[in-house]
Amino acid sequence: MTPTIDPVKLKAAAKHLEWACKQYPGIVVVQDLYEALLPLIEDAKTERVQTPAEKIPCGYFFGDGLYESYKSPNVDEAYVTFSIEMKGGLSEEEKELLSDTEFFQKEISGKDNHGK
Repeated sequence: MTPTIDPVKLKAAAKHLEWACKQYPGIVVVQDLYEALLPLIEDAKTERVQTPAEKIPCGYFFGDGLYESYKSPNVDEAYVTFSIEMKGGLSEEEKELLSDTEFFQKEISGKDNHGK
């Protein structure tokens, strides 16, 4: 199945990422991220994105944990959501993997919470 852009989800993800970045006005790394993504954010907000992107700028920084400190709001989650929507959403295989991961995380946390 070919990925397609959902303009409503992409617009919401773009607005949320923009808002999250603006909550850290004095943090250079967050503002640099925002500035690097601003053209894509603007295109997404105005629904000019028609085809999925293959790569989103700055993704390599997230693997390094550069934005881990910025959790309230969570810049990392906002970027991931935006990136997923820019790429046309999750594939069926990715959705299945995510579902499995969430299931196992609940299983593990349930056991931890009940002393088992």
